[in-house]
Amino acid sequence: MVFLKQNILIIEDETETLELMVEIFQSKFSSVFSATNGYEAIEIFKNNKIDAILCDINIPKLNGLETIIKIREMDYTVPIIIISARSDTDTLFKASNCNVQGYILKPMKFEDIQYILQKVFQHQNNEYLNKDITLNSSITLDIDNCELKFEESVVKLTMKELEFMKLLIKKRGSVVPYSVIERVVWCDDVMSSTSLRTLVKNIRKKLVQDIIENVPKIGYRINI
Repeated sequence: MVFLKQNILIIEDETETLELMVEIFQSKFSSVFSATNGYEAIEIFKNNKIDAILCDINIPKLNGLETIIKIREMDYTVPIIIISARSDTDTLFKASNCNVQGYILKPMKFEDIQYILQKVFQHQNNEYLNKDITLNSSITLDIDNCELKFEESVVKLTMKELEFMKLLIKKRGSVVPYSVIERVVWCDDVMSSTSLRTLVKNIRKKLVQDIIENVPKIGYRINI
C-alpha cells in the first residue's frame, strides 16, 4: 500500500529513529517532511500540504500531545498516529481525546509499518456520503433524506443537526472540540454556547436514547 500523491510529516527528536523512519516512508509517500520539535512541526504543517502525521510524545519545546492539539485546531481530518515509548494510562487517555487514529509503542516493528498505512487509508476513505449509518440495533441515520430511522418511525433532522451527527460519527471514539463543531456545523456563523446546547438537546429528544456525551470544557463525542 503506497500513497504516491500524498505527503507525510514525521515528528521525532531522536536522530537515528527519525532517519530510519524517513527512509522507510520515502517509498510509501510522495514526500516525507520531518520535524524534531513541536514548533517546527506546526510551521511545516502550516506551510505544506500534509496528508498524514506520525508523532512522538516526548519532543522538545512543545510536546507531542500539545503539538497535536495545535494541529487539530487547524485541521481535524488529517490522520495522526502516535509513536511513543510511553504506555501509561494517563498518556493513553490524553491521546484518545486528541482524535488520533493509532498508538504504536517504541521500538517500531516491521508489522507496525503496515498498520500505519492501513490506518491512514481507512481514515481517509471513511466517508459516509449517500449511506445509511447504523447507530445501534434500533437507530439508523439516513444521510440522503436527513432523517433518523427507528424500528417503526422516522424523524426529520435539520441541516445543522445532520452535520453535527455526521461529525460525531466520523470521529466516533474521540472527543470533537467545540472549535471544530463551530467550524464544521456553523460554518461562517458564530456558535454560542446556548445555541450548541439547544442543538444537542433537540437531537437527544429525537434520538430518544442518550448516546451523545458532553466532555466539559472540551467538546462532545458519540457513544456507539
